[in-house]
Amino acid sequence: MIARSPLLSLPLVLLLAGCIQDSDTEVAKVDTCAAPEVAALVDQTVDLGNIVSIPGAAVPCAEKDELTFTWTLDSAPLDSAQDTTSINVTDPLSPSWEPDAVGVYVVGLSVSDDTGRVAAPVYVVIAVNSGNEQPVADCGASVTGRVGDRADLDGSASADPEGEEIEFDWSLASAPDGSLLDQDDVFNGDQPVASVVPDVPGVYVMSLVVGDGLNWSEADYCTVTVESDNETPVADAGDSETLSPCTAPDFHLDGWGSYDPDGDELTYAWSLLSAPSGSAGYFSSDANAADPYFRWDIPGEYLFQLQVCDAETCSAPDIVTFNFVDAGENTPPTANAGADQTIDVETDCETSAYVFTCEDCEAETVSLDGSASIDSADGDELDFFWAESTGELAVAAPTSPVTTVTTPAFASTYNTVTTKTWSVGLTVSDCSESNTDWVTVTYNCTGTY
Repeated sequence: MIARSPLLSLPLVLLLAGCIQDSDTEVAKVDTCAAPEVAALVDQTVDLGNIVSIPGAAVPCAEKDELTFTWTLDSAPLDSAQDTTSINVTDPLSPSWEPDAVGVYVVGLSVSDDTGRVAAPVYVVIAVNSGNEQPVADCGASVTGRVGDRADLDGSASADPEGEEIEFDWSLASAPDGSLLDQDDVFNGDQPVASVVPDVPGVYVMSLVVGDGLNWSEADYCTVTVESDNETPVADAGDSETLSPCTAPDFHLDGWGSYDPDGDELTYAWSLLSAPSGSAGYFSSDANAADPYFRWDIPGEYLFQLQVCDAETCSAPDIVTFNFVDAGENTPPTANAGADQTIDVETDCETSAYVFTCEDCEAETVSLDGSASIDSADGDELDFFWAESTGELAVAAPTSPVTTVTTPAFASTYNTVTTKTWSVGLTVSDCSESNTDWVTVTYNCTGTY
């Protein structure tokens, strides 16, 4: 929008010419006169803010005819708010008028006399220039800054050639990738010194234009260069592995080895780079966690990427590979039921009439240890199962690596060793293969007197 500058008055010239001879000489009216004769108006070019004088003249048909002058504004620039009332009609013989916008105006003059004769209207074109030189914007020197610290830009060297007071309009022309700043983040954008607070490292471009109320300057550009002393975090996706087909469908990725040299809090971003053909594997928990679950479905190689970020920058990606072996290549585990167990017990016997009566051999409990069982080839987790075929032994924890078995009680004989033997099997299994080992429990019971 263009504001007005101080008004400059131009002399108002009203040329009234008439078919009048000397004041003492009378001129005869021409009977053939159809209307007053209006002189052509002279087009003008003026500066905005000046008062425009419009000289006009008309010749009546007869000396004593009274003329009426009617001035109209027939055309105005789009920015103008003027209408016909803007023409000074209180003194039609001395019209003056002030344009309110730069552009072209068309003013019309109609003249009539008191007999009802009306002359054809004449028009004048008024071209209005700004009449003002552009101010010059100067956003000052480019500056350097740090993330989170205010950076000031000084445009106070901006000026107007006519010395007019100027207004300021600062803008953020561009920001680095990752920045969330926009125009609303420019502080004091209408002041000589404006500020921004950078949110990421990089180069910010600021622009400044200044106005003098009529014209705006060309933009001047300066930069805020922001470097960071923040160290880049390091991603650690863990070690690549070959995994057995017995691996659980949902397995853990492990990015806990990632770190930030400055001790900053990290965010995690896992992604699947490649999978075996036909796989529909997917992250079954949040892929932005340090150790998300991934559900695999087809044997083969899965390639994962991990990238970690602190508040300012992100690490280089780290890659980890997991190769899931086909079930046909699974190796059976090895069961180890531990050492054979022997129980040696003596019972008390009594005699009557040379007949010996002995106490029973009491039930005994022994421990069995299968924890040495192993899946050395695949490292699969094992399932355990202890069993004794006769059903005489009571197995305390059949599915535990370590358990106890309890024998039944039985009769003893004087001076004789009574032996009971049981075979206990330990079967260990991975997801598709198994193996069994046997341990012998021997119970020797002797009646004594």
